[in-house]
Amino acid sequence: MIQQGTMLKVTDKTGVVVVQCIKVFGPIRKKIAYLGDVVVVSVKKINIKKLASLKAKKRRKYKKGVLSRALIIRTKTNFCRLPGVFIKFDENTVVLVNKKVVPVSNRVFGPVLKELCMK
Repeated sequence: MIQQGTMLKVTDKTGVVVVQCIKVFGPIRKKIAYLGDVVVVSVKKINIKKLASLKAKKRRKYKKGVLSRALIIRTKTNFCRLPGVFIKFDENTVVLVNKKVVPVSNRVFGPVLKELCMK
């Protein structure tokens, strides 16, 4: 269960490490997001080693404090796949996406559920 204020790890190749959930997209009064939901996030921490040069710092797309959309791919809560089969991950992770819900980067680290791949 992801709600407003939750800190999330980013598991793609954009250079962003940690984001914070700002808003959950969905019907009115939806406050909790689950696997496969889209949320608005704020960038809190970026990978500094990749951005060592001054030119790279000016070119980068994601800076600290930038708002973006993200798709939730792993959560700590149980996900029921079949009757009696539950899947649970160790951490809450997201992938940054654009307005059409297409991933920004071309690589995602770690496992992704096949239900999300079919969407």
